[in-house]
Amino acid sequence: MKTQQWTKTILTGMMLLLLFACQDWGEWDDPSGNQKNPVPPDASVKVIAHFPFDTDMNATGTDIAGEAFTYESGEMPEIVADSKRGDVLHIEGGYLRIPNPMQGLYVAAGASVTMWVKMPEVDTEGALFAFVADKDSALFFTGNAWLNYKGRGGAFEVNNPQSVETQILKPNQWHFLAISLTKAGYIIYVDGVKKYENGESSAFDYANMESLITTAPYFYLGYGSPSATKEVYFDDVKIWKNKIAAKDALPDQEIPQMPTPVYLNTFDANNTARIVGDGSFTPVTDPGFGVVFQNATGGTRQNYLLLPENVLSHSTETNEMSIGVWVNAANAGASNTYMWSPLFAAYGAAPVNNENTWPMFALQYRGIAQVNNAGWCDFTDAQNKNGANKLYHDATDWLADHNWHYYTATFTETTAKVYLDGVPVNEWEVDGTTGGSVIKGLFSNGADLKYICLGGNQAWGWGDPDPGFMFDDIAVYDAELTADQIAYIIAQKKGVTPQLPTPVYLNTFDAANTAKIMGDGSFTPVADPGFGVVFQNATGGTRKNYLLLPENVLSHSTESNEMSIGVWVNATNAGASNSYMWSPLFTAYGAAPVNNENTWPMFALQYRGIAQVNNAGWCDFTDAQNKNGANKLYHDATDWLADHKWHYYTVTLTETTAKVYFDGKPVNEWEVDGTTGGSVIKGLFSNGADLKYICLGGNQAWNWGDPDPGFMFDDIAIYDTELSAKQIEIIMANKK
Repeated sequence: MKTQQWTKTILTGMMLLLLFACQDWGEWDDPSGNQKNPVPPDASVKVIAHFPFDTDMNATGTDIAGEAFTYESGEMPEIVADSKRGDVLHIEGGYLRIPNPMQGLYVAAGASVTMWVKMPEVDTEGALFAFVADKDSALFFTGNAWLNYKGRGGAFEVNNPQSVETQILKPNQWHFLAISLTKAGYIIYVDGVKKYENGESSAFDYANMESLITTAPYFYLGYGSPSATKEVYFDDVKIWKNKIAAKDALPDQEIPQMPTPVYLNTFDANNTARIVGDGSFTPVTDPGFGVVFQNATGGTRQNYLLLPENVLSHSTETNEMSIGVWVNAANAGASNTYMWSPLFAAYGAAPVNNENTWPMFALQYRGIAQVNNAGWCDFTDAQNKNGANKLYHDATDWLADHNWHYYTATFTETTAKVYLDGVPVNEWEVDGTTGGSVIKGLFSNGADLKYICLGGNQAWGWGDPDPGFMFDDIAVYDAELTADQIAYIIAQKKGVTPQLPTPVYLNTFDAANTAKIMGDGSFTPVADPGFGVVFQNATGGTRKNYLLLPENVLSHSTESNEMSIGVWVNATNAGASNSYMWSPLFTAYGAAPVNNENTWPMFALQYRGIAQVNNAGWCDFTDAQNKNGANKLYHDATDWLADHKWHYYTVTLTETTAKVYFDGKPVNEWEVDGTTGGSVIKGLFSNGADLKYICLGGNQAWNWGDPDPGFMFDDIAIYDTELSAKQIEIIMANKK
């Protein structure tokens, strides 16, 4: 091997080149002692290809393009509009072939696939997706959660529909599927819930599946199993390097898909029910409840609300039903006065001589039920999944606190559940055919139940009184509501904030202010509803005007390795857009500027929608790291504050991702490997305590001449977790 002698001139030139190469923003060598040992194989989770199907069949930010094919006499795949998910891929008699983005990659922890799918009829045998090398080496997955592999090392499968029908998917509904495949096995999630994990055969080496995924030339949608795939819709298909975390298997929208009620009565207008007895429709002051039905207290089969006679007739095809209603016992007397009372009852006709007969359907307030309509089921102790019915009355009265509570009952041909405030309290399973186990008549013969009563009219000749409950929002569905759907109904009504994390730092500027004004800004009240006292920064100056936050506010993410920062911003008093187009929004350093200059460690969020971290590693969030291939700058002609209204800025960061949102909409998103130079975010979490000089509204990085902007700010909040888009939406809704 030949070697070269480096001349002094060449060495000097190289040193100068290296010196000037470090002058780009953030590109600084780590100090002595910060050098890293060789890193282990990269097990970070990263989206390799994302197919949103918004306008075409290509992966965003790459040259990976899907190619459409048809089966014999089939139709070409196409992009169509869907009422719930916008533009989606529709396949009926065709399929999409995609160059495998995993081919040739080294993976430390396998691979994952996530996607939204909807099938008008669930196809258990046709492949939803497949990695195919050749006719003798392939892996496919179907709507039955049938995972099938054949190739090197033999064959493996789970959930073959010839042996088991999983029924994990429902027809004509969107479901979110997430599948991870590693040397250790597989995990299958459906709608965020882990359904299957690892295999039935310990003799099989799962590394063979992982090997196929990284060598197969093609990835397919709608092709790969022995059967041609039937009609299916796809959206947001993602192929991930390495095994995803459970949070990545959660649907991208926290709002569940809600079925439309076949009957809904809020009692506020166009009331379709008739009061029997002495009840009344009356307004209440409880937020969100408006006009409610107040039943009269006492009487037997005398006081209740009669609903339209067809409301139970809509489940003949679905063979499912759910009933939900808000209930309040504030005016109903002591718990023991209504402990045996009915909540909802239905018969073929009105009572005769103060007695009812069958057909009948009764939901008792205490949490049990009965069906007697073309077959019968008493939902006995023996049929209860816990071995005994639990009664919620008298000493265990679920209405005793006189607050509003949500009751739900769901039925299929073989199951029934009663929920109180979204929590299942009794669950039954029956065979659906033998005497005492038949629920189906509730669906097939629901039209026979014409005399439908809310709040009274007990079964048979029993002497239980009509309860003096208040009711609101009685709803009947021709589907079995899920626990998530019930939780969403409750959240929508009561304004509950689902899973909103507590900030590690929050300053509303209204009281107990923990920040210090630097320069000429002020805390000032504004007339905008919900905003109160805000921080008005002074306009102009460089590294002179800003709000200094407590020095520990970035020190709380050492365990979570996640962070989010949110703040309301208004540029009414900040001058023309071009006067602040390069200004910082939020910055943090190890100390105050010296001679009007800052150095590292540093963390900067620029108003225009970009960011930088330089703290025990660095990341500039470059164009190449942006998911869309280029950073989009929001300033000057694209100033997001130009309307002089309040807008909500959010940034979220993990070890491998960062996102900037304006008003809840992501405007820039980056993905990095988290380990190589220029791709390290983690120091923001591990060494966040080193960032002690934390500034809102100014103090630009290095010695750059960008002015401190004269923005107004409110509700600066820092979280030790990555906020979701839905959580940001909730924060905004709570403010406005």
